[in-house]
Amino acid sequence: MRLIRLTLRHFRNYSSLAFEPAPGLNYLFGPNGAGKTNLLEAIHFLTRLRSFRRASRRVMIGEGQRGMYLRGEFHREGGAGRGVTLEAAVQDHERRYQVNGKEEEDLLSYLDQVHTAVFFPESLQIVKEGPGLRRAFFDRALAAENPAHLAGAREYNRLLAERNRLLKGGADSDILAVWDRRFLKSAARIVARRQRYLGSLRGHLALLERSLASALGQRIEIEYMAEGAGLPGETWERLAAGEEDPEAGAEAALQRSAERLAAEERRRGVTQWGPHLDDFRIRLGARRARGAASQGEQRLLMLALIIAAVGSFRGARGEEPIILLDDLSSELDERRRGDVLGHVAAMGAQVFITSTEGPGPLMGGADAGCFYIEDGVLGAR
Repeated sequence: MRLIRLTLRHFRNYSSLAFEPAPGLNYLFGPNGAGKTNLLEAIHFLTRLRSFRRASRRVMIGEGQRGMYLRGEFHREGGAGRGVTLEAAVQDHERRYQVNGKEEEDLLSYLDQVHTAVFFPESLQIVKEGPGLRRAFFDRALAAENPAHLAGAREYNRLLAERNRLLKGGADSDILAVWDRRFLKSAARIVARRQRYLGSLRGHLALLERSLASALGQRIEIEYMAEGAGLPGETWERLAAGEEDPEAGAEAALQRSAERLAAEERRRGVTQWGPHLDDFRIRLGARRARGAASQGEQRLLMLALIIAAVGSFRGARGEEPIILLDDLSSELDERRRGDVLGHVAAMGAQVFITSTEGPGPLMGGADAGCFYIEDGVLGAR
């Protein structure tokens, strides 16, 4: 997928912008506060309907304005007639989203039109902070490949909320048993999808480690921890060992957890098992990345995870997501930065990179473009 034209009105510090990016690498540079990250945020919001900075829509509207408008024209690889135009308009409390000029009320359909993968400085919190951010990262990447996972996660969260309500209210075991059958099936499907996705991601990480060996230095390992089965330190891979069907193996393990934790749940009035409690343990070589990896290593690790997720998406969907890399140069030396840029350039995806530093030699290709941004004004260089 390629963005061929972006139009903005009253988005952040862009009162008006018409931008035609290059089909390959787009290098956006300029001083801090110029609007480089805002441009990446606009592309992300247009495709995902949320800010990767976790900012509200109100904050994204230009100062003194009541609304904002974003329009993107995209070209899907594979010939004529394969384009898609997305439009997002926010005015006070009203929101309107259009696909190819038609109002789109099904947001899941809108979100499945164009996909973006984003790295920004706060991405390091996925490694450094608690399990909720890691679950969200892997679930979003999985849902991009398999939209059924998003629908399944919504069903699971609804069932979880109702189950917690019943537990808190002291519902009798017969009523709880009815909900538990549906809850157990929903939970097992999520665990199985995560296991399958992690298998795909590991394959792409192995390929990536060969091309980025000098930058990474050590192997990246990811384990899916069965915290939601009430077994700290255990992995779902070991729990499901010998099972041909990951979903059946997960269901059996979760059923045992439900029986073992039933008394504790009634005492606390809240669900004590399920994939909403699981974690993904990330290692760099023999070290736990969360506590032992340096800032630079964590940055490289997250870049590797995002690039591997792009490869997995391409294999599953047969198309490229648009890659957004914010503040790439920070905490990476010139050699490592060159390794990452060289690998990204070879992928064939459309990439947007921001930096305070000027472009290097990799930005001279026919499919590349360099753009200088200052005070919300963009110009080609």
